[in-house]
Amino acid sequence: MARAELTTEQVLKRDIPWETYMTTKLISGTGLQLLRRYDNRAESVRAQLLDDDGPAYVQVFVSILRDILKEETVEYVLALIDEMLIANPKRARLFHDKSVASEDAYEPFLS
Repeated sequence: MARAELTTEQVLKRDIPWETYMTTKLISGTGLQLLRRYDNRAESVRAQLLDDDGPAYVQVFVSILRDILKEETVEYVLALIDEMLIANPKRARLFHDKSVASEDAYEPFLS
């Protein structure tokens, strides 16, 4: 199957080595904790996590897109963001939160 034909579901079945990224300092310990809490959870659990601390999750997603170049990981995080926004388009406001807005939250999406 060509890469262009991968579905979000297929991308999200990948096992991403988050711990390795923390060991190599590409993600922080806090980022790793957030990812472990969020990754491979039911939509209802993810929704609650985003309601409770959405800007922190968006900040982790954006920093991964900025700092990690491995294609499989980038696709995975983009799929997580896609699912997050499809489930509730109003979550786009999380990208405008002041904790995320201090950085250019959209720059990683352009590269």
